[in-house]
Amino acid sequence: MSDVELVADLLDRPAEEAARRIAWVFLDDAREAAERFARHADDEALHDLRVALRRLRSLARSHGRHLADAIDRKRAKQIRRLQRATGAARDSEVQLRWVRRLRKELPEPQRRALRPLVASLKAASKKASRRAAARVDTRFGELDGDLRARLETYAVRWREPVERYGPVISGLTRAHTSALVSLLEPIGSLDQEAELHDARIAGKRLRYLLEPVRPHAAGAAALIGRLKTLQDLLGDIHDMQALTRTLAAAKRGARGEARAALKTLAQEARRYAERCFEQQQREFGGAALGPLVAMAEAVACALEAPRHDPDLEIERKYLLSSLPEEVRQHEVVEIAQGYLPGARLRERLRRITAPTGTTYLRTLKAGRGLTRIEVEEETNAEVFETLWPLTEGSRVLKRRYTVADGPLHWEIDEFLDRPLVLAEVELPSADQIPEPPEWLRPHLVREVTGEDAYVNINLAK
Repeated sequence: MSDVELVADLLDRPAEEAARRIAWVFLDDAREAAERFARHADDEALHDLRVALRRLRSLARSHGRHLADAIDRKRAKQIRRLQRATGAARDSEVQLRWVRRLRKELPEPQRRALRPLVASLKAASKKASRRAAARVDTRFGELDGDLRARLETYAVRWREPVERYGPVISGLTRAHTSALVSLLEPIGSLDQEAELHDARIAGKRLRYLLEPVRPHAAGAAALIGRLKTLQDLLGDIHDMQALTRTLAAAKRGARGEARAALKTLAQEARRYAERCFEQQQREFGGAALGPLVAMAEAVACALEAPRHDPDLEIERKYLLSSLPEEVRQHEVVEIAQGYLPGARLRERLRRITAPTGTTYLRTLKAGRGLTRIEVEEETNAEVFETLWPLTEGSRVLKRRYTVADGPLHWEIDEFLDRPLVLAEVELPSADQIPEPPEWLRPHLVREVTGEDAYVNINLAK
């Protein structure tokens, strides 16, 4: 998906405007794919067109309040009909690819016996592709022009408050996540085909919802990656179930080697579907849904956070493989910090020991991920020593190096009570994705902003 038209302050824009900007990008993607498909430019053009149309439909469903006057019921039906018109070509193409892949392990006589099936799928794919090309040629251009004209403007009612897109997309993220989890939780069998299909569609909708705001929320890219894994697993299961029906239909009139080959192919399809299902259950079933929900909640918090609050802390955090030698030449302090008991609020006590003296701080934080509210005040040694015993069992000890890199300051934390090194950088805006300095890159494992395992309060012991 292109994000050329998606402005840096997308989350601060009115929801109606933001939704239209995203729809425009999806239309651009669909137009580019339709042009490639018409020219027979590449094998992925049809797939890309279908994905762009699905994203547009999903956007219209999710943002019904904000796009109703642009993508109304009539236009939504036109998009759906156009998407379905391209479906048969894609389905037969996918089945042909799977048959070719699975038959490689068959004996030569059985591979020969499957040639009529391969030829039939080829013919069906070509016929469906020609039909899809004709419909795209006659329908897409008109729909494209109509939607762009309707998306360009919208009415603003001056007496109604303007909704900022950040909280809107945050609420939608939570709602879509809840819907996905409610569909995944009851699944316990590969034979729950309808339930698996519904979960696959729900996963796609959440992924499509988040893709346009990927640069605007820490953790969004990681969550989208997990959703892509889920979509691939459920998609392969769906393909195998559809292929099994095709093979069963072909088997009814088959004899000899052809019948044996079709039976073996069906067994292989079932076994592959079972492996995918087992992986899906391991990674996205039962208790395994917890991390996915936590990731989604962290992204939702980052999306809804105020953009310009003076107490807003905007940081990205990275896991390092080791302490860069470069940092030993820079300013260093030793930090002992602990957390006071609490259910919802956990106050942090911190003692910072530097060559110039010792500082004592009390801090309250709210929010998770990239953007958080932080309120901090200095205290004295007496207050610190009085409260410090209450933090027993919830403490961390680390050495912090601070390295300037232009306008940014990287803080490298070397934990003294475990083998762990983290890097943090505070940013002027949530839109900024910093370029790690050269001295840091060889040690960089991955970004862990928003991951609960690397939040200090969870590391405390």
